[in-house]
Amino acid sequence: MKFSKKKRDILENIMFAILLIITAIMLASIILGISPFYYVEGNSMHPTLENGDLIIIYKANFESLKVGDIIVFNSPVYNVRIVHRIKDIKFIDDEMVLITQGDNNRVPDPGYVRKQDYIGKYVGIRVPYAGYVGQILAPPVNYILIAVLLTYFIYTIFEDELKKRRTRPSF
Repeated sequence: MKFSKKKRDILENIMFAILLIITAIMLASIILGISPFYYVEGNSMHPTLENGDLIIIYKANFESLKVGDIIVFNSPVYNVRIVHRIKDIKFIDDEMVLITQGDNNRVPDPGYVRKQDYIGKYVGIRVPYAGYVGQILAPPVNYILIAVLLTYFIYTIFEDELKKRRTRPSF
């Protein structure tokens, strides 16, 4: 598919902006110690999410969560981070609590997820297998590696165009 120079320039600018946004998010997460990236461990969310998926989350307001949302939370029972779907919402002594369950699990998770356990809401973006990097390498090394790989990937997409621009005579 051939693009006109104007369309190619627009596409390059969009890709560059996306790269800048991703880099800014990664740097902010390293500096602030807040990660928008989590990886899925296990098959409890199959077929929606798979073992090794890298997912992007954001810290939505706890009170705005609803049944069906997929969230990341610290399990109050197992003391691990879990990615599961909200199955029900209850109020106990005027405190909102969540009942969660993996899509591939037959029963809900034990215990309730409270506001202090909640980490973030899945935004619907996942990168298959990229979460294995997070399982092997600890932050911030994994974030830096992901940023380098994304930068390399985007560079290879535009490598030919960049070479053409360097060899063009300027007037």
